[in-house]
Amino acid sequence: MIASERFSRITDMVNAQGFVSTKELAEMMSVTEMTIRRDCEELEKQGLLIRVHGGAKSIQQKEILSNKDDKKMSERLSHAEEKDRVCKKAASFVHDGDCIFLDGGTSVVHILKYLKGKKVKIVTCSTLIASEFNDPDSELFMIGGKYIPEYNMFVGPIALSDLEKFNFDYAFLSCSGVDLDRHLIYTAEMDTMAVKQKAMELAVKKYLLIDASKLSIKGFCSFISSDDFDAIICNQERYMNLENMPMNYILLNDE
Repeated sequence: MIASERFSRITDMVNAQGFVSTKELAEMMSVTEMTIRRDCEELEKQGLLIRVHGGAKSIQQKEILSNKDDKKMSERLSHAEEKDRVCKKAASFVHDGDCIFLDGGTSVVHILKYLKGKKVKIVTCSTLIASEFNDPDSELFMIGGKYIPEYNMFVGPIALSDLEKFNFDYAFLSCSGVDLDRHLIYTAEMDTMAVKQKAMELAVKKYLLIDASKLSIKGFCSFISSDDFDAIICNQERYMNLENMPMNYILLNDE
């Protein structure tokens, strides 16, 4: 395949999917990953895509996600299968007697089915978690505060004060986006950021749960370094450049 044809196919794939990994592009084009990296470098110079860690993303996507851009929680129940696999792995760390914090966000809600039957105490600020909770073996504690309908979450000073009453064995958090190169974790606005930070302060172990779509998005503000998590669980290895991957990533093999 000649270079001009590769350029066209790469641009079309990236625009269609939003993000495509170097490995996937190389396999599709039957060339080396080094060739793809050179192609993407040239396409970036032409203003046709953006090179990111492990691949390329569409120039048509917004780089910064704000709370005005974000969709209501009920509209963001996408990538359900990927999030389910991530949550299944996360739940495997939890044992009877543990007290855990569950963040708001659709990346976390799937964990409830895998916690069922474990005698745990669950603390959350998310009405989405509360509405899905149905386990007589566990206890659910709901913190209050200012309600944000777009995120189905309680935030603000009252929420932070309620959180102070607990000590967590594990905190399972979500985010708006991840910057692998800068090791930064993003959220869409400030109020949810403060709740996440407080939960992390109160937890012995901190886990970030993401699907691979978060790797191509930056949020309005970075709330913490990825290095501050005990583990970051991501569903798809093929979207990650493993050569320089931080040690705290848990990558689930593609099926």
